[in-house]
Amino acid sequence: MPLLRIIDGADKGRVFEIAEDRVTLGREPENAICLPDVKASRVHAELARKEGRWTLKDLGSSNGTWSEDGRIDSAPLADGATFRIGRTWLRFESKAPATASELASVGGETVVGLDRTHTSGLLQPAGGDRVSAYLALLHHIVLQSNGARGRDELFDILDDISAEALEGDRVAVFLPAADGWSLWPPHEKRLRARWGAVPFARTLLEEIRTRREPLLVALPPTARNATPEADFAPSQSMVQAGVISAMAAPLRLGDEVQALLYVDRVSGAKAFSRTDLEFLAAVANQLAVQLSITQKVAQLTAEVERLAVAPRRQAVQLVGSDPALQAVHAFVARAAPTHAPVLILGESGTGKELVARAVHQQSKRADKPLQVVNCAAIAENLVESTLFGHVKGAFTGADETRPGVFELADGATLFLDEVGELPMATQAKLLRALEQGEVQRVGDGGLRKVDVRVIAATNRDLAAEAAAGRFREDLYHRLNVLCVTLPPLRERPADIEALIEYFLAEAARRLGQPAKRLTPEARTLLLRYPWPGNVRQLRNLLERASVLAAGEAIQPGDLPPEVTAQSATIAVEAPMATLASVEKAHILRVLERCGGNKKQAADVLAIDRSTLYAKLKQYGQ
Repeated sequence: MPLLRIIDGADKGRVFEIAEDRVTLGREPENAICLPDVKASRVHAELARKEGRWTLKDLGSSNGTWSEDGRIDSAPLADGATFRIGRTWLRFESKAPATASELASVGGETVVGLDRTHTSGLLQPAGGDRVSAYLALLHHIVLQSNGARGRDELFDILDDISAEALEGDRVAVFLPAADGWSLWPPHEKRLRARWGAVPFARTLLEEIRTRREPLLVALPPTARNATPEADFAPSQSMVQAGVISAMAAPLRLGDEVQALLYVDRVSGAKAFSRTDLEFLAAVANQLAVQLSITQKVAQLTAEVERLAVAPRRQAVQLVGSDPALQAVHAFVARAAPTHAPVLILGESGTGKELVARAVHQQSKRADKPLQVVNCAAIAENLVESTLFGHVKGAFTGADETRPGVFELADGATLFLDEVGELPMATQAKLLRALEQGEVQRVGDGGLRKVDVRVIAATNRDLAAEAAAGRFREDLYHRLNVLCVTLPPLRERPADIEALIEYFLAEAARRLGQPAKRLTPEARTLLLRYPWPGNVRQLRNLLERASVLAAGEAIQPGDLPPEVTAQSATIAVEAPMATLASVEKAHILRVLERCGGNKKQAADVLAIDRSTLYAKLKQYGQ
């Protein structure tokens, strides 16, 4: 009988027997293999056997399923194959050990069948001893948060663990703004898609801002006043919107509120209790401690590197954990060992040169320097000379013979930035250099052999340029052997936090000063800005702010006007008539027609499966 073994991450050593031809993996207890990983989707992936062969398939998860070679959509599983879900590594073993001694010899601790027994039972405390269940869950959250690498992962812990324990319909992280609260960007998109314009508890948010302590609002189904456990009665707009209960707890570091944890219930009749609020406050306190540690470690690391007498040269870093950036990491790992040309596409400021340097550093040519040419910065009459060289007297001003960058890059890598700006005549010679490995100096009749790996980049749509006759089609196809498109920063907002900390530390090293930190209000402005200049704009802005900031903290006033002018607050009123009954009937009808297949029903409804699961839970299905 095949086994699936957790070899690294939470529950390391746990082993599952696979007795069925199809099993699912994910965070939901309904999965045959339940994983205690906050980065796992509710139903993340499946293992299926057909004609004696096993296959691993990702089920549209948010963070992807990964092997050592890159992201997996669907892949065969051989004996000993390993893959990663979140921070959990698993190994597939086609044959189970026959004896306990065999199991011990391969590192197994426990073998379980598909009984769905797991610590995820802690996520749904019920019964009379709810306080004990919350204490056990809080211990679980502490263990999870100890491994978090930043604010985003800490906030994910709230969303993925404590939310299920509290049975809240909406769980949100609010960031402080100058004149109100701002939703944490990843939550905003998710909540808007699921709940539309249903308002948040405005009175609660305003009171929290003033009192800076955990507060509870509750509305029993049979009365229009607050329960004895609640801090105050709900507002009229809250009642009209159907929000029956809400609570929130601030994350405080000293006198600063870094964020606000908010949970409410939009359906049903069960209000939150004071015990629920105390648990939320305990979670907020734990996350605040971890935030403080994370920030202090980042500052100390930056200070140590700044004070180092001879800082070592660091490898190129592509900062961020967004799936789109992980795909770029996987591309670099696959493209680097080859000699094929690489084409890097993307908006200005997305880091095309950084990716080119990463490819070069991981290639077999890394022992030689990367030659860089900005094609847009060269005068048109000097482009050929720059690329291919010239002999003395070839043109006015050619006082001596000089080799071009192709010859200088012989045996190494040449990065042609903004390759779309090359003149058509030069493009023909570039094509020959790529095809034949030969260059000809201006004014010279002889050909010179070169061994150059070319990496090209542009912010233009080269396919459209070729179709319009503004770029040679044959050259485009020759460059487009290995191609990657870099995502703009606005499409990976969860990476902004990591980039902020990285660039603040980098600015401290360049300026020779202690690393500055952002006030919560300044951080909120940066998280909500659309960044038309992408990563380059963020880096330059933080360096500027590090210079202008008078104290150790960067204030909103230290940021440029285009950032501070952005509206950072979120409306919390705007009541809306509910269509819950119509929605419920439609979803259940579609689910029935799909024979109970939730994946198929989610596809028909054009919503994410996690959204469908949440709605079914809301309807008590």
